[in-house]
Amino acid sequence: MGKFLWSIMTTKEGSEEEARRTMETTNRNCPYLVATGHTSNVVYSVYMVPEGMRWWLEYPEKMNRELGEEKYEVQIVENLMYPEDLTLKTPLAEKPPCGANCETCRLREQYDCDGCPATESEKSEL
Repeated sequence: MGKFLWSIMTTKEGSEEEARRTMETTNRNCPYLVATGHTSNVVYSVYMVPEGMRWWLEYPEKMNRELGEEKYEVQIVENLMYPEDLTLKTPLAEKPPCGANCETCRLREQYDCDGCPATESEKSEL
């Protein structure tokens, strides 16, 4: 297994119910998601991604500027120790498993987003 980065992302939702929905739907099928949970209106998600996908971990905080609020906070862990047999849970998907539509995302060009790394085709085919 190559070098991986881990990320702990917090997402502040408007209510506890919104946090529960986000946890149960948006992140559920991401192949890079290791664990997720919520306390009150904050969702905590742990991701494990190949080192070359650091841009994807940094992307949510860039979206804060567009949203005009501090909805996302991301901590990236670079020096890890984890079991050698730990693997990502699923193969790549045809469409973003979170339900995002990368083709119509106006932030894509602004932040030079390469598209969803959980899909078989990123920027080149969108």
